[in-house]
Amino acid sequence: MKTIETTVPLDRKSAILAAALAVFAEKGIEAATIDDIRQRSQASVGSIYHHFGTKENIAAALFAQGLDDYWNGLLAGVREAEDARAAIHILLATHLDWIVARPELARFLFARRQAVSPAHDQAIRQLTADHFKTMLALLKPWFQQGILRRLAPELYAPLLLGPAQELARHWLGGRLRQDPRAAIDELSAAAWRSLATDEALAATLSLQRPAHKEPGK
Repeated sequence: MKTIETTVPLDRKSAILAAALAVFAEKGIEAATIDDIRQRSQASVGSIYHHFGTKENIAAALFAQGLDDYWNGLLAGVREAEDARAAIHILLATHLDWIVARPELARFLFARRQAVSPAHDQAIRQLTADHFKTMLALLKPWFQQGILRRLAPELYAPLLLGPAQELARHWLGGRLRQDPRAAIDELSAAAWRSLATDEALAATLSLQRPAHKEPGK
């Protein structure tokens, strides 16, 4: 498995990766060159090659950094959630907040096929799988309590984030002018209906139903 370089000094690494993101956004991943990144970062060619070696390694390290930043936000939100429904809402809100706050990095992550070379694909897949495994571990108590449905792990991402991902793609592509965060409540309600057990949904409905009043009271 290809190891992604992530241990370079933070200040130099950040400068090179930030420059790479700007160049990729401006010129496209294919057209961008090491020299473009060097000029934008003001790093020497020797420094870039010493730390990363190739443009493909830079792209993979940037992709890994972006994934970590994205997933760390999601996981932190779930850890703070008081119940399963709140966790789902926080996940959707954090997902869209992150995309709106970092649109260039989000576009880069959405362009995975162009961003990640075959040499780094397995490492990125493993990184994603590790984060998702941590997420499922955080949700496990609600599976055990019969609040969230027990589904195949590969179904959780599309049911939870699929519609929000599609909405984000439209926004990032300029096909949606409205702030996608305006749909957080609706998206989280839909995800809750997809992932909650029948018993949990029934309990939700009973809490939402207005109290019955006796005539004359």
